[in-house]
Amino acid sequence: MKKIFLNIILFLVMSISVHAVEYESPVIKVTLLNYDPSPARAGDAVELRLRVENTGGGSIENLEIEILQNYPFSVVDGSAVQNLGKLYEYQTGKNYVNTQFKLKIDKDAIKGQHELKARYRERNGDWVTISFNIDVTSKEFAQIIYVDKAKIEPGKETEMKFTITNIGSAPLQNMIFSWSEADGVILPVFSDDTKYIKYLDIGDSVELKYTVIADVNAQPGLYQLDLNLKYESLTNTTSTVIKTKAGVFVGGETDFDVVFSQSSQGQTSLSVANTGNNPAQSVSVRIPEQPNFRVAGSNSAIIGNLDKGDYTVVSFQIIQSTGNFTGASRQRQSSQNSQAPNLQNLASARNNNLRVTIDYTDTTGERRSIEKNVEIQFRPDAASQTSANVGANSQTSIFSSWIFYIVLIAVAGAGWYFRKRIIAVLSKIKK
Repeated sequence: MKKIFLNIILFLVMSISVHAVEYESPVIKVTLLNYDPSPARAGDAVELRLRVENTGGGSIENLEIEILQNYPFSVVDGSAVQNLGKLYEYQTGKNYVNTQFKLKIDKDAIKGQHELKARYRERNGDWVTISFNIDVTSKEFAQIIYVDKAKIEPGKETEMKFTITNIGSAPLQNMIFSWSEADGVILPVFSDDTKYIKYLDIGDSVELKYTVIADVNAQPGLYQLDLNLKYESLTNTTSTVIKTKAGVFVGGETDFDVVFSQSSQGQTSLSVANTGNNPAQSVSVRIPEQPNFRVAGSNSAIIGNLDKGDYTVVSFQIIQSTGNFTGASRQRQSSQNSQAPNLQNLASARNNNLRVTIDYTDTTGERRSIEKNVEIQFRPDAASQTSANVGANSQTSIFSSWIFYIVLIAVAGAGWYFRKRIIAVLSKIKK
């Protein structure tokens, strides 16, 4: 009986000793407070917040905690191991500490719960591993990757296309796209600036078409388009807005009109007008080589700059080419000209189109050329006219000489005939 009593006392003493040891030992508890954003998005970073507390009766020194970087998590902006220092027993107000880590989620992470592992230890003791579940969702992201127009001509309807692509790993829905230009120089016509897209799957693209016009009085230059894209993911109803910019150049080429002005004393004047909607710089006019006309002297003239609607006059010594004829060919040509003057005039009318080339620099800085056909009323120069008159007078003189001799012979023959008749009559009277 006495032995049993001693055993009971011994057991009670040992139990009290064990509880006393446990009561005075530290007990570590790690709790996941939150993570932002929740759910975490594949390809993005997430802020992870942990609470580490000591629920035991003894303090702990140099407590370390580490995030194990297993797929799809990796620590960024800091070390994966943090030393939390000393944690006191649970009765005090210093028995816990909040800490945080910044993790990167792999861009190819599959939607769902992923296990995040961590571990802690006191001083150089053994590591104790713990784990948490992190909700990961696929990343929703759309991109305006293509605007098909880089240049718009003022006053001209131009089709502009915007291509939007879902480059994320989750479908998108309820997409609203719009654009604007701050100065109102470029505006859509036949529709407003907003387009709606109901659904866009992963990797798909959609093309949005607009008809736009730039103000006819717009100053040439680069204009900024402000682009806005709003969309929702299928996993939640939160909206994401993408704001970006694109540049469009207003300006470019222009057009010219060239008309015959006058021709006098070997000078042919042409009027050159800028009939387009853009100014032209460093304008020059050339008369290229052509079979019907040739230029005496310089075949080009520099005008300078021509604003839209402006005009100027340039002059050249233009001579109509007549061709080279010799010998029998010239006689045949002369005979044909005398026999068929109407055909010659018709051919001359068909060959009075003068080719004129205009070189200029457009508002984008590119050098361009335009060729025009100008119908001119050619007036021969004084030397050609004199030569033609001498030839005509020479032909008239020859013709007059032949008539004179024929009349003279006729008169002489008539005189001889009448003289003979008179002599015969007188002879009969005498008899």
